Amino acid sequence: MVTLQTERLILRHITEDDFPELLRMNSDPEIMRYVGDGSVRSHDQMVKEMDMLISHYVRKPGLGIWATMLKNAGLFVGASGLVYYDNTPEIEIGYRMLKEHWNQGYATEASLGLLKYGFETLGLKKIVSSAHVENISSRKVMEKIGMRFSDERFHYGCMQAYYEISLPEYELTRTKQ
Repeated sequence: MVTLQTERLILRHITEDDFPELLRMNSDPEIMRYVGDGSVRSHDQMVKEMDMLISHYVRKPGLGIWATMLKNAGLFVGASGLVYYDNTPEIEIGYRMLKEHWNQGYATEASLGLLKYGFETLGLKKIVSSAHVENISSRKVMEKIGMRFSDERFHYGCMQAYYEISLPEYELTRTKQ
């Protein structure tokens, strides 16, 4: 089981025990507003999605969406991880947080941990991310972690702002810290 730790967070494989919180997150219209076409997940859809999320760990070792937990409280704050970007060979950082945990830096902190894991453990040469073009908060996260805007493209059923960071760019940001 892959577990990443940051200063305040633990990222671990999703389990069946996470279902209630994932359903709560993915059935909230405000949270899902900028995800794909903005559709929320029903209970039945979330059951299927859980099967896919959990099987991903076996099918694509080292990758997946992970439960993002507060280290000191064991509290579920969201989900984040590294996955293939919309049927391409590129690896994407993704994140989604429960509303009550917005604006606390958790998406940024999780994403920085994922960059480190992707480059330093998995040996990736480039990591990408995208967000609905109107999702300013998510775009700010990508910029804070050192990703650069590349272009806009149609993916996941909507126009997305596409960002990327290469290994040399990541290494440069690490030496400045």
